[in-house]
Amino acid sequence: MPYKIKATDGFGVRNLDKKSWKSKGTTRAKAEAQANLLRGVEHGWRPTGKAARGSRKRKVSAPRSKVKRRGRKVPGSFMGQYL
Repeated sequence: MPYKIKATDGFGVRNLDKKSWKSKGTTRAKAEAQANLLRGVEHGWRPTGKAARGSRKRKVSAPRSKVKRRGRKVPGSFMGQYL
């Protein structure tokens, strides 16, 4: 279904096949965003609320300490619990 942005009282998105309005009286940027959303849904895209993979920020991990850990030090009286 083709969607077209038309200037009405503001801007609106119109479905040209069904001749129905999807929105009216909004800004041009919002109308373009809605038209893109409707075209994506038409082609099988499902909105999840997450950002696209390419636009996600990568997590920066904290720097690791350079001291190597060599196991847990356990007092001799508790050795029975760990064996």
